[in-house]
Amino acid sequence: MALALVLAGPPARAATVQIDVSWDKDLAFDYDRENYQRRLEELVARSYEFVAGELGLALERPLKIVVYAPAHYEKQFGTEAWATQGAHYLASAIYVNGGNRLNDSFSGLLTHEMTHALLDHRGTIRQLPLWLNEGLAERLSYQHRGQSGLAPNQVAELQYGGRQRTLTPLPTWGRARWSYLQCFAAEQFLEEKAGRAKVLAVVRRALQGEPFEHALDEELRLTPADLDREFMAWVEHLSP
Repeated sequence: MALALVLAGPPARAATVQIDVSWDKDLAFDYDRENYQRRLEELVARSYEFVAGELGLALERPLKIVVYAPAHYEKQFGTEAWATQGAHYLASAIYVNGGNRLNDSFSGLLTHEMTHALLDHRGTIRQLPLWLNEGLAERLSYQHRGQSGLAPNQVAELQYGGRQRTLTPLPTWGRARWSYLQCFAAEQFLEEKAGRAKVLAVVRRALQGEPFEHALDEELRLTPADLDREFMAWVEHLSP
């Protein structure tokens, strides 16, 4: 099923986007499927409008929403994802676990995955370091739910990690195991230091093919080593 999404206001490039919703043939509902579909489409439309407005980006191809039966979702993305995630972005599509209720928690997850979809609007999301990709997704997810910054318990967790030296250094690349909280915090630090407009300027340049390190230096006059050092100091001095 295709849904034409019309946005009012900026960004102009995001005026319309086609959303194609498909359903797993094995998906069974113990409630009204028609209402579920209507609610899902509403959440997708709102999430797209919010994320497109915040990033100033627009999809240049239809967005595929694939609703999987829970067993299919678990087989595709693993038991941990099945138990903790209601949606997952992969290769130009957002996959939804059809066993999840479409509540506020799901809406936050959808915004996270929608951020990945928009950052990947040209298929170049791998041009961004993982911490920034996930950090933006977490930042907008929390923002969409009304939380503009780190909560006191999150600050305490980060500072404990800093004291125990368990926070992951911020290299530009690498296959380190990332904490979503640290990614969220690192992106917030960068916004506080330079402003979202500058951060998004770095993102756009990288997505267009410029090396991330060069874009970071050109826009923010930072090296990856500077970034890591200043972020760790920022964490240490956060107020709960």
